[in-house]
Amino acid sequence: MTPHILLKVSMTAILIVLVLPLYAFKGLNDSMDHARGTGSVGGIDFKAYYIAADMLRLGKDFYDVHQQVEEVQARGLPLNESFYIYPPLLAILFVPLTALPMEQAAQAWFFLNLALYALSLFIISRAFALNRRSGILPLLWILAFLFPPALYTLYKGQVNIVILLLLAITYWLCVRDRQVLAGVALGVASMIKVIPIFLLPYALWRRRYTLGLTAAATIVIIAIIGLVIVGVGPHRTYLSAVLPLLQQPRPNPSNQSLGGFFSLLLVENPHTDRLIHDPLLWRVLTLSVSAVLVSGVILILWQCRERTNRTDLEFALIITTLPLITNIAWVDLFVLLIIPYAVLLKYALQRQIRTRWIVLGAISVVCVSFPRLQDLLANLVAWHESLVRSPLTMGLPFFGLILLWVATAATLWHSPNQETPVGAE
Repeated sequence: MTPHILLKVSMTAILIVLVLPLYAFKGLNDSMDHARGTGSVGGIDFKAYYIAADMLRLGKDFYDVHQQVEEVQARGLPLNESFYIYPPLLAILFVPLTALPMEQAAQAWFFLNLALYALSLFIISRAFALNRRSGILPLLWILAFLFPPALYTLYKGQVNIVILLLLAITYWLCVRDRQVLAGVALGVASMIKVIPIFLLPYALWRRRYTLGLTAAATIVIIAIIGLVIVGVGPHRTYLSAVLPLLQQPRPNPSNQSLGGFFSLLLVENPHTDRLIHDPLLWRVLTLSVSAVLVSGVILILWQCRERTNRTDLEFALIITTLPLITNIAWVDLFVLLIIPYAVLLKYALQRQIRTRWIVLGAISVVCVSFPRLQDLLANLVAWHESLVRSPLTMGLPFFGLILLWVATAATLWHSPNQETPVGAE
């Protein structure tokens, strides 16, 4: 047996014998351990989806926080900040799961997400030609399954893996000129979690008119269906109460967007030693830096507008920007970064990227993979409380995201305008 085959077999065995059983154990035992009231977060977001769907089934306003609190208390669950804040589509799709008890439904959701994550990795591997690297592909899959944001999103019962899958499908279909289906996937993703909608103007700018118009039509159709099923009342609550709340500072160590990082610096909170308390400065700084980032993306795309063979890098850059400019980006949302990491890896393997950007990408992976560094520091250097409570310490994933943005933007900026081999995308 050659070393190449031995490595492939060994990595595949590790994936099947060690990694997947770890997930199975977690799904069977801890997918709803939040209900135990021990401070754990297993199923903490799933709980919000499940309760919203059950309230919808009973004809209640599932956006009303007071009614959500009553439902949580009626089930004997711990109270926290996790309430339903998404468009109605997710609650509608969750209604069938309410036929099961919450704990069993959480297990079903966990294993469904695990399967969808595997499907996402399969599509991403093929979309960016990583499946051709058969010798290292099992190792890449192991690293992807051990990627902390993926662990977090599965453990918490988040919906981010569904968004990852829909974005992967959007790209996969787009580069194969299946514009209608790509538009449907993008439209559905935007109506589950709003941030993918920022890909819509990019599609139109790139003259993917069928994709863009199909996505817009899908959004309108789903909105109308949601209005019919849910009713006017919850939509009114969503527009008047939920959306304004989402624009407020959310200082939390797990919120690693621009707004989240600046809120740890500029807003009174129990987690960090802020510099000052100035919500107005927080808003001005967040909006200004977000505008700079978006302007940077527009400038880079315009500069590279003739490079029609760099759709992968353009797509990766926009996806990297999304968690930065949204006000709330919990660490589990960073599972979407699987796509830009895969794109950079593709160019590294093809030797079409400068070494400095490979190094930045590698550092980014390390930073994003240690979202709770302050917990480790609290145990190791508890005598130095200011270090533990520093926003700079808590912002490691944020810095990793910035490094990934720089590496992706620079790779696109310096990429040559050459033809991509058929099927490479």
